[in-house]
Amino acid sequence: MSYNNIRTLTGTCERCHSTLQSVAELLILSCDARPIRTDTISSKSTFVQVSERIIASAKTIKTLMKSVINYVHMITTKSVEICEGLTELTSTVVTFMELCSHVSYICAISFKDCCQAIPGLVDRYSISLAGLEIKLSCNRLKKTRVDDLSPQLIIDLCSNISKHISVLTNICKSADEKVRDEGTRDQFKLCVKSVTCAAGCLIASIKTYKSHPSTRYHARFINFCDPVSTTAQALVTFATEEDFVGKEAVLSPEARDVQKSILAACMSIVSACIQLCRTVRELSYDLMTSHHKDKLRMCMDNVDRSSVQIHEILQRYHESEQSSHLNSTHSSDKGSNCDNNSTSAKGNNSPPRHLANLFREEFPAHGKSPESPPHEKFTQLLREQSPLASSNSGDLRQSEQNSGNVDGYSERGTRYSPEEMTIPGSPSSETSGHSAASR
Repeated sequence: MSYNNIRTLTGTCERCHSTLQSVAELLILSCDARPIRTDTISSKSTFVQVSERIIASAKTIKTLMKSVINYVHMITTKSVEICEGLTELTSTVVTFMELCSHVSYICAISFKDCCQAIPGLVDRYSISLAGLEIKLSCNRLKKTRVDDLSPQLIIDLCSNISKHISVLTNICKSADEKVRDEGTRDQFKLCVKSVTCAAGCLIASIKTYKSHPSTRYHARFINFCDPVSTTAQALVTFATEEDFVGKEAVLSPEARDVQKSILAACMSIVSACIQLCRTVRELSYDLMTSHHKDKLRMCMDNVDRSSVQIHEILQRYHESEQSSHLNSTHSSDKGSNCDNNSTSAKGNNSPPRHLANLFREEFPAHGKSPESPPHEKFTQLLREQSPLASSNSGDLRQSEQNSGNVDGYSERGTRYSPEEMTIPGSPSSETSGHSAASR
């Protein structure tokens, strides 16, 4: 493989690695309970729709990864195909992370005692992603050699920078119209002006370089890459302050466990893709060895295992949803007197009732009311599959044992007998006393 091909391949691996890691920090590792708003995910997207897209994306990721791994065995002749495959794989994984983050939010906020996220003036993920794209494009302009700067590459990078600067401008303009403080409003305007001015200087210098390619003009537009990246990052940092991004959802411990279970399975797939990028980069400088083959096989196995895991979690949630819907319909047909205000106002996905019905099916003799569900069954099933929660399983079991006597339950999860639960002065105690006196 030629030196130019090696340089192109390593650059692609580094960009894909940086993109995956940066987006994972924004969506997965932060565990930020907020809805995701992109061109493909809207506020009207339901749990079923997002789940179907997650499963389809997982299949696409496995297909693309197999294709890249097959090409890796012919890395000396298939470097172009590997670059294209890694780029497409990265784009698919970013979409996959967005979907998983959104569906974890849908599942989490539908638990009892959870509050939805409060939107702010600025969408945190959208503006952070735009700043990341500007940074990556500027870095690529700086690191690309003069011989590799084709006119098409320059056009693509400039278009990407202009596109995401427009995103920053629109977000700040929308926030500016809603801000009451005059000083903050001026700050938004000045931030946008600084980014657009720096980008204008960069694009003007690039046009000069295209008309007169030379080392001097190449150094000129490289000098303007840093101001564009710096001002964009400064704008993102200012716009994502707590006063502008709203508040994330308030989740109960059970809801947080469900969210982390989904995000953990997603992160396993992301980690496998990052490891694939690292391995391909190592192979561009080295020959294939058994060590590299083991890494590639582990990446593929990890994606297969995590895809099955996240599919099972979503399927279990969907089944509990359907079970709750059937039970609620059956109860309404019998004319049961239920408080209309007890129904959660958080949408059709209402797992508190779902989880209670699962608990009742498992322990029908106890007949615990669905209005006070314990969540133990569904949460415990998710904890068993969650890598993030496995380290705390001992503490969780101890806390469950310590709280075993709550709500009239013994340490084994059974209710006390009516005699044991009788409260002095209650009607039941008076009746029992009267019967004893008669005897």
